[in-house]
Amino acid sequence: MGTYVAASEPGQDTYGATIFDYALAGGKFVALTDDTVFVELIKSVLYHSMGLSRKSFHHFTRLDDLFELLHQDSQARFIICLERRAAEADMSQVMERIMRLCPGAGIIVLTQEVDQYTTALLVEQGAHNIITKPISVVSFSEKLAFTIAPQGKLSKLIEKGKKLLEAGGWGEALLAAEDILQQKPDSAVGFMIKGDAYLGLGMTSRAEEMYQRAVKGAELYLAPLKRLAVLYEQAGDAGKQLECLRRLNEISPLNTQRILHIGELEIARGNTAVAEEMFQNVMRLAQREADEFLSNLSSRIADICASRDPDMAIHYSKKALDLRGDNITAADMATVNILGISLRKQGKWREAIAEYLRVLAVVPGSASLLYNMAMAYSEGGETKKALNALQKALKIDPELPASGKNVAFNIGTIFQKAGQNGTQFFKKAYEQDPNDKVLWAALKRSQALHERN
Repeated sequence: MGTYVAASEPGQDTYGATIFDYALAGGKFVALTDDTVFVELIKSVLYHSMGLSRKSFHHFTRLDDLFELLHQDSQARFIICLERRAAEADMSQVMERIMRLCPGAGIIVLTQEVDQYTTALLVEQGAHNIITKPISVVSFSEKLAFTIAPQGKLSKLIEKGKKLLEAGGWGEALLAAEDILQQKPDSAVGFMIKGDAYLGLGMTSRAEEMYQRAVKGAELYLAPLKRLAVLYEQAGDAGKQLECLRRLNEISPLNTQRILHIGELEIARGNTAVAEEMFQNVMRLAQREADEFLSNLSSRIADICASRDPDMAIHYSKKALDLRGDNITAADMATVNILGISLRKQGKWREAIAEYLRVLAVVPGSASLLYNMAMAYSEGGETKKALNALQKALKIDPELPASGKNVAFNIGTIFQKAGQNGTQFFKKAYEQDPNDKVLWAALKRSQALHERN
């Protein structure tokens, strides 16, 4: 392993040193994802920026392979980048099993789009951090460093307090909490640590007071409400317990077990109508989770079949999108592209365009989708429509030609077919691979054509 060389970005020196020191102490990095671009980004950070050994990083696409590694080396320290859609199972169960196999692991969930409720649920389920892709090298390094260790004086005090609680050092944890509250008098985490310390000392009423102050200090903080719900349950106060659970449900409304619990408490209190509403909500969420699981599975099957059996790829990619219904997002673009390309391989360019248009109605403004639609139009001889789709794509994403030499070449070709100057796109393609003679020839032809004109 080499020596860490500080980066020039402000703040990145600390992040890099944190990552390097973690690896030096035996920490390892794992990614469960089929996103090759993201894997290359990780390698760029770990191998090129940090100078770490190739043995410091493991890449898997199958959940069983990840579990096998953790089972074999359960005492090791791992930072695990876990693709939300690649998990192929209930995320809470996956994260629970990871932490059971390797209690010291840090989990970063990878996703492409995430709303505040999904974020809250993922954190509840065990995520230590969340990455919304695409992400830059600098931002990824920052996320990695914060997952490994706290950055800054206050964060380090909080980490100290949590470790004291884990060790059962209640008195010392109280002192650590006081240090936190001196730094930040309204710190919800400070009150939480204080509450946990009092609870450990058997001072339930003082613990309740601290948890309530933590709730007031951060209305969206789930942990103190959870602690209060447990306290009230143990005290037999179903009314206060239910109040806490309802507030938790407002913040994080996708937790099926909690909704079920609310329904159970409501029906016990004779509130049948409210309980029925809770149970119906649980069933809707369960159906949504089941559809999402089947959709992800169908997408994986379509991806497997894409280069071998276009008919099967079409069948499963359509199934995946149908299961998504109106919930199609940018995260489904890979499946849409598999469907479109598989249809185009069979000469069904009109059907491909129909699918692209169907998705664009739900997810407007996708440059990659418009590019693929332009390719379909071009293959069908509809050059004017192809050019129109490309111009829309380039307006949305001017850097689209830089995403790959073939993309730039294809854009240049369509421009040229439509009687437009495609030289800048052929040039961009050639810049990405100066050894490609086909790109060089296309660039020279385009330059010669437009010099004559």
